[in-house]
Amino acid sequence: MSKYKIGITEAGDAGLDLSWVNKLDMVDGAIVITENVSPDFCDAVMDNKDKLIIHTTFTGYGHSILELNVPPLCEGLDAVMSLVKDGFPKEKIVIRVDPIIPTSKGIDTASRVIKTFIDVGFSRFRVSIIDMYPHVRVRFANIGLSLPYGDRGFSPNAEQVHAVNKMLGDVAAYGSSVISNETLMIESCAEPGLTNAIQRGCISSYDLHLLGLNDEISPDSYGFQRKNCLCYSGKTELLACKKQCVNKCLYCYWR
Repeated sequence: MSKYKIGITEAGDAGLDLSWVNKLDMVDGAIVITENVSPDFCDAVMDNKDKLIIHTTFTGYGHSILELNVPPLCEGLDAVMSLVKDGFPKEKIVIRVDPIIPTSKGIDTASRVIKTFIDVGFSRFRVSIIDMYPHVRVRFANIGLSLPYGDRGFSPNAEQVHAVNKMLGDVAAYGSSVISNETLMIESCAEPGLTNAIQRGCISSYDLHLLGLNDEISPDSYGFQRKNCLCYSGKTELLACKKQCVNKCLYCYWR
């Protein structure tokens, strides 16, 4: 049994739904995930900064048809930098490029996002490749967007995984010229084909260390939710939303 209970906000956007704040007393630490680093979110984070790690998502598609209500990259970057300036530790901010669309354009977009954040001193990233659920394929088709895996495909083929993996290797090489190669971390969970990424759960032993916690049972020794998932078994959801949030991302797994 896990020693700690670690909250996470996967059922919604923690920058828009602040109900997680009232649940922090029930957990030993939390990972809060958002595409919207809003002023209210920043205030809540600063009030609880010792207990939190932030995952902030940037795909490069903010304010596009894919992410209608998500701020554009430049605006989101300014908000994150303001949070750091206010005193939130940069090492406790993870830049999520999630999901990557494994087309030539999509891979170039992901590379540009990662390099943008490397250039301003961020060193920890999380990536995934888009899952094309049946309802997501319908959304794409309804607005005339091509389907990256065809009419029935859910997952990338080997060539597409290889292309994303190569990009991650190229980005890592770029990062080594900007920041220390020892500190650059590109992570993924349940993406075993991405060998140029560290296979690490969204909640890991590294995160426990950042939160000042120590569990004798390794959080990284077995999966928790689904095949190849590496998340700590003390993971608990802090949001209750079971539908698309107001971001209305076209690739959202909620119907």
